[in-house]
Amino acid sequence: MLKIKIDHAEISVAEGTTILQAAEQAGIYIPHICFHPDIPSLDRQRPAQVIYRDGKRIENARPELRYEGCQLCVVEIAGQGGLHRSCGMAVADGMIITTSSPGIKEFQLDRIMELVSRHPHACLQCAQKDGCTQSPCTLNILENERCCTLFAGCEFRRVVEYVGLRPETPRYIFAHLPLIKDNPLFERNFNLCIGCTRCIRVCRAVWGIGALDFVYDDHGRIIVGTTNKTLKESSCSFCLSCVEVCPTGALQEKESGRTETPRKDAFLADSDLPRRPGLHKPTLAPQQQKLLELTRESLAQVPETGGIYQLFDGQQNVIFIKGAMNLRKELAEQLAMNKQARYFIYEENPLYSQRESELLQHYLALHGEMPALNRELDDLF
Repeated sequence: MLKIKIDHAEISVAEGTTILQAAEQAGIYIPHICFHPDIPSLDRQRPAQVIYRDGKRIENARPELRYEGCQLCVVEIAGQGGLHRSCGMAVADGMIITTSSPGIKEFQLDRIMELVSRHPHACLQCAQKDGCTQSPCTLNILENERCCTLFAGCEFRRVVEYVGLRPETPRYIFAHLPLIKDNPLFERNFNLCIGCTRCIRVCRAVWGIGALDFVYDDHGRIIVGTTNKTLKESSCSFCLSCVEVCPTGALQEKESGRTETPRKDAFLADSDLPRRPGLHKPTLAPQQQKLLELTRESLAQVPETGGIYQLFDGQQNVIFIKGAMNLRKELAEQLAMNKQARYFIYEENPLYSQRESELLQHYLALHGEMPALNRELDDLF
């Protein structure tokens, strides 16, 4: 076993474990979208010479490029400069890994902005998104610029919300890419594809078929399509593994395809693949806890138990992190004397001192300094 340190956690992992896998074992989330637990990487993979979308031939415009993944999962390693992709790097004994820092955050924000530039994202920036049915839209966003019907449970949405969107993220421009509905089992909407290549890899590496591939356009963006004019001509077995692993709404199963027993038209006659592949679900990005307004009414719902709370100012920036023996009592004191705090979140935890230390270390690693009111307390002592 190899001993490593990831952020505040010291763990032992087996040789050959990647940094991303080790972080998941330690309960530490590293943002990612191209990684899937059942699918190998296509690291440095060459693009195809040609693919097809809705029967249209598309040639590779950038033969010099190689697949590099989403690159969201970058980390810093002590003694090694730069950022490193955690999904493809195996751990080494004694390795010290940082998953959150200002440099990592800036890089991830850049990558997210690039990914959402080719995917509808107006709903992700809307203040009324929670509980919204998307139709009708209260802000009158054009329908083709809204997120798809998977919005509430979309894996890509969770990653974007976890990392964040820059205010200067440009508006999505609908590209009028093919929406193919002729298959009885699933639909393909290439306007929602972000080029993660999961569908390509599960088809090629897990089932050994290779009905899908990718090319690059003139701008270096990944374009996914079939290897021949149709799915059937590309030797697709219609097992729906590609649908299972898609992190967006680009591939969606039709209601008619949701059945416990295989349908005869679900795969080719000579296919022995199962109808349901039984793939594992990837780790989802943690959802951000909803901020509560710091009022007497909100505090009435807070338990009088030990835990940790965080205070936020009017711009929803963290200004204080504190462990407390009695959450309600301490928050009531903050309400009475703290004029900067407008919102709060809390979690019950009997080991509140340890949890306070963990959250402060994480904040320090991410921002390079402590929250404002924690800094003021340190200056007093």
